[in-house]
Amino acid sequence: MNLLHIWWRYLPSFMAGLKITLEITIATFVVGVIVGAALTACRLSRWRALRVVATIYIDTVRSIPTLVILFLVYYSLGQLGLNFSGIMAAIWGLGFYYASLLAEIFRAGIQSVGQGQREAALALGINRRTLVSKVLMPQALLYVLAPTTNQVSNIIKDTSLVVTIGVSDLMSQAYTAGSQTFLPMDMLVLAGILYLIVYFILTRVLVRWEANVQRRRS
Repeated sequence: MNLLHIWWRYLPSFMAGLKITLEITIATFVVGVIVGAALTACRLSRWRALRVVATIYIDTVRSIPTLVILFLVYYSLGQLGLNFSGIMAAIWGLGFYYASLLAEIFRAGIQSVGQGQREAALALGINRRTLVSKVLMPQALLYVLAPTTNQVSNIIKDTSLVVTIGVSDLMSQAYTAGSQTFLPMDMLVLAGILYLIVYFILTRVLVRWEANVQRRRS
């Protein structure tokens, strides 16, 4: 039996693992955006306590390796009575990690909008909520769009780490197939091809979406 036949036999299980990988990626990104936006609001808050807490969180989480965060969420929190399934631990662990990265992207984007525009809006009597939603956010979107979508690609690659906490993702299927066929490298090559296909499609879609958004904004 040649390699292509072996790959074809294991392709359904690889596709099942890929489905889990994509689900974790999407959920992680959603969590990252929501928590990251909240952290950004705290970082830009007028209350010093919120700024300090957000800064400590962002600096601390960004300095910890992703794998360590996954272990902390899955194993350490379990010892404290907070038991998560492997998939939920992956989503929360990666989500809160990427929230710290996205928070800085969002903050930089908002602060890239000229101070003069803020002062002009306030001089016209525009309240703070309208200033943020109608003046700052539409312009900041152009600054944060590219780096934010790039993080999606990074999330996909980091999902390969969830195999260490028992999630049957694409990498897990590659390890299982490799142990059954005694062809570990060949199975990892198949997993790599699938990652490459997803990465290529995703980047093309995101690049086109970014171009469309910038075209409508210009």
